[in-house]
Amino acid sequence: MRIFIITLCGIFSSLLLLPQTSMAQEEECKSSVNRSIMVTGEAEVRVVPDQVLISMTAETREPDIKDAQIKNDKTILAVMKYATEKLGIEEKNIQTDHINVAPVYRQCNYRDELEGRCSPLEIVYYSVRKGIQIRLDDLDKYDSVISAALSNGITNIDNVQFITTELRKHRDKARKMAAKASQEKAKAIAETLGMKVGKPINVNVNHVSHSYPRSHSWQGRGGNMGGQNMMMQVSSGGSMAGEGSGLALGQISISAVISATYQMEE
Repeated sequence: MRIFIITLCGIFSSLLLLPQTSMAQEEECKSSVNRSIMVTGEAEVRVVPDQVLISMTAETREPDIKDAQIKNDKTILAVMKYATEKLGIEEKNIQTDHINVAPVYRQCNYRDELEGRCSPLEIVYYSVRKGIQIRLDDLDKYDSVISAALSNGITNIDNVQFITTELRKHRDKARKMAAKASQEKAKAIAETLGMKVGKPINVNVNHVSHSYPRSHSWQGRGGNMGGQNMMMQVSSGGSMAGEGSGLALGQISISAVISATYQMEE
């Protein structure tokens, strides 16, 4: 009997608290309704480069390894001397970046090798390859560097990279533009729906990069090393480095993509 009375009191108390509990739950449900919108903002900044990094290689081939190395060193030193003394390029902007020395063996067909007329272990010559990079602050000197390099024994123009010294500033600008674009997009959608945009709930920087929209290649006149190749990345509509210059600078494309979630208010 005692247990029965306690149970009734518990039920009665629950019934008395039910309206208050329901009201609290309703308020909680109202406050938990999350009206939001997620949008993506994109922006692109185009910048004319103010530096050029030229990567080139000198390859020499001689039966004697020392002769090959000496000849290769003369080529590199001649290019460096011309760049510093004739063109006024600072030594800090010139550096060697790789060196490779390898023997080249005679190629034999199976029958000649089997009958002893040809040995695949015979060294025909030694190949010495050394790379050099030159950074130009004055882009008008580009043609002179290329001409001097090739005339002094450089066998390959490996890569020409356009650079901006203010990349960080332009990246920040692209991010700000992308953030503003996301906000404007959210406002436009909210206005269509008869609502207003509140504060951002979440922001993600999805992508920030810089690149050239197009890539072109240039094939130089062939030589005893198989010709010179120069890979250049440029964009259409670019300006020239100087009057009569063969260098098309193009523009560096710096892009940013931002995803943002905004509160929606009535």
